Amino acid sequence: MKTIKFYLQSIVLIGMVTSCSDDTYTTIPEQKSIVNEPKAIYETVYTQQQLANWEKTGSPYLENELDNSSNTLIDPTLAPTAGVFKPLLPESQTRAFGVNPQQNRFWTMIRLIIGNIEDYDEAPLRSCVIKAISEIEKQTNIRFYNAIDDPVTDPIYGFAYPNVRIQMAPLGQSGSSDVGRIGGEQYINIPWDMKNNFNNYKIDGVVGFIKHALCNVAGMYNEQQRYDRDTYINVYTNNIQPANRFHFDKITQNYYARGSFDWNSITLAGSYDFSTNGAKTITDKSDNELPVNTELSDLDRMFINYFYLPYKARTDVYRELDDVVFDGNNRQLTPSEIQELERYLNNGAYKPSTGGMSQKPW
Repeated sequence: MKTIKFYLQSIVLIGMVTSCSDDTYTTIPEQKSIVNEPKAIYETVYTQQQLANWEKTGSPYLENELDNSSNTLIDPTLAPTAGVFKPLLPESQTRAFGVNPQQNRFWTMIRLIIGNIEDYDEAPLRSCVIKAISEIEKQTNIRFYNAIDDPVTDPIYGFAYPNVRIQMAPLGQSGSSDVGRIGGEQYINIPWDMKNNFNNYKIDGVVGFIKHALCNVAGMYNEQQRYDRDTYINVYTNNIQPANRFHFDKITQNYYARGSFDWNSITLAGSYDFSTNGAKTITDKSDNELPVNTELSDLDRMFINYFYLPYKARTDVYRELDDVVFDGNNRQLTPSEIQELERYLNNGAYKPSTGGMSQKPW
């Protein structure tokens, strides 16, 4: 095994790479940190085969090992994640759980289309969607782009643009969403029960569901799907609706995880979610009930802020940041830090006068 140390900062991946013992492998030149703050240090352990792949292809992983599917078999001699990040911080500092951090699984801006969602009598569902969008943007680096008036397919080649359509679930289906960017159009399905029995959920419950779904779209798995979940929770499969058992499938390959279980994650199921018989579907190890979390935890925000920057929509290639930017520890950057980061992202350029876009109202 060879060890490569990454000095990470949430906004920019900082490069000092070293190798263990007397081996001499690729050394990435040190880069200056953009934000002057303490850095979290992680250690990535690679096998000889991974290092050989890296020298041959520029990546420690072979093409078949970079498949998006969480069910893709990875050679057991390789690390089970995209680099196993072993925190050198105390283990008590938990982190969230999400997709293998490949660039094509994340978004620059999440393109949303609010579909057949209305403010029904006694059930203001559309307003709940807009409230969820607003709250996530205030708390994290994710930005959403209103794609309602944009074409859904490429006019020349005919492929579907990557959009997330928020809609009422097809009849007979429960609420659901895809995890990460999957390519083409994908969906967030709001269950009809939230319209028909809105008083059982209230605004906070519906907004919480939509925020949960948007976190899934951003790349976060459900917390009960953690590879190590059996250490923390009981899952009663026989009590779960058969069509919804996939929400509780353990993800054991192609994931990204740091730290231990997050009891406060908005992605953690409540004890009666998807119950087929009114019995509990999930509890802690003492069989205590789990509440439905309706707010992003600090660790949810850390996951998002670690992998995302709050870009504004533009018609050119300039990378313009929003006025509020968080680092991976949820610290809000100062205006001067944001300006310095934006210059870095644009090779020294700053705020060209053309190319900006106004966000369309929801």
